[in-house]
Amino acid sequence: MRPSPWFAAALLLLADRSAAATLTVGPGQPFTTVAAAVAAARDGDTIDVLAGTYVNDFASIAKRLSLVAVGGQARMQALGFVPNGKAILITNSDVAISGFAFLGARVTEADGGNGAGIRYLGGTLAVTDCYFADNQEGLLAAADPNGTITITNSEFDHNGASSGPTAGYTHNIYVGAIAKFDAENSYFHGANIGHEIKSRARVTIVNHSRVVDGPTGTASYSIDAPNGGVVTITDDQIEQGPRSENPVIIAFGEEGGVYPGSALTVSGTLIENDLQSVAALGIWNATAVAAQVTGLSVYGLAGAQLVSGPASVNGTTFLTTEPPIPTRHPWDAD
Repeated sequence: MRPSPWFAAALLLLADRSAAATLTVGPGQPFTTVAAAVAAARDGDTIDVLAGTYVNDFASIAKRLSLVAVGGQARMQALGFVPNGKAILITNSDVAISGFAFLGARVTEADGGNGAGIRYLGGTLAVTDCYFADNQEGLLAAADPNGTITITNSEFDHNGASSGPTAGYTHNIYVGAIAKFDAENSYFHGANIGHEIKSRARVTIVNHSRVVDGPTGTASYSIDAPNGGVVTITDDQIEQGPRSENPVIIAFGEEGGVYPGSALTVSGTLIENDLQSVAALGIWNATAVAAQVTGLSVYGLAGAQLVSGPASVNGTTFLTTEPPIPTRHPWDAD
């Protein structure tokens, strides 16, 4: 896999490359674990990780680094509880990650029951061509008023605690109050009880992505922006599955504490509803600002089920046949 232009741009945010080094991780290499390479690295360095599976290799990154899988996917597999009580990788700086898989993160209930593939604490995080599966949280992001997270060509698959006290409070991805969250050409599917995407960012963008419960997913909302913000959902494919735990597909501002200047735009998007419920609803706008809803293709909802709350709706096409949504990895060629 070649790093995308988004990943290349993220590298420009790192420290002066003229003084940077490349550290290599893998069997027979100078470093056999990502954690050891992170400990040895300096601001601006690149860590090349050879394809393979790295078991219980946990690291906290507080340096400006790029981590790049080489020759295939670098699979970060957690077995048992994560000893740091948070995640496989913890980031608290400007970090770019490409070509990794994060699998099986768990922490105890005493540590929050929300073990994540990546726990973001601050800075600029760029995630490209990555895969998050079977974690209690795929990616969990703390609040940082100046922070940004960009997800590109990545997949979040069946994350979320399916039992215990945190079931329903853990998600495929959960972003706290940061400046901007941007998901591009990515695939979120099969969340366990929680939401496919939950974002408290001041700006949230979901563009050219697939947000799909599938036949067995038990997700609540497909996309949730509980505090509003400037939310743009464009050219996406969204499907509420037959086992959804909540009949609402997109929720906006329903928890209150809405950001000043909040605005919701949903355009050029396919929305499919497979939940057999009279309460099924496409968009719940709980704010006083009219949502802009344009050019949707909709299956499984009647006109009255499209939007609740103030909205300007134009150009909706109601479908009688449900279009298939592709299930390929987002890093695969079309």
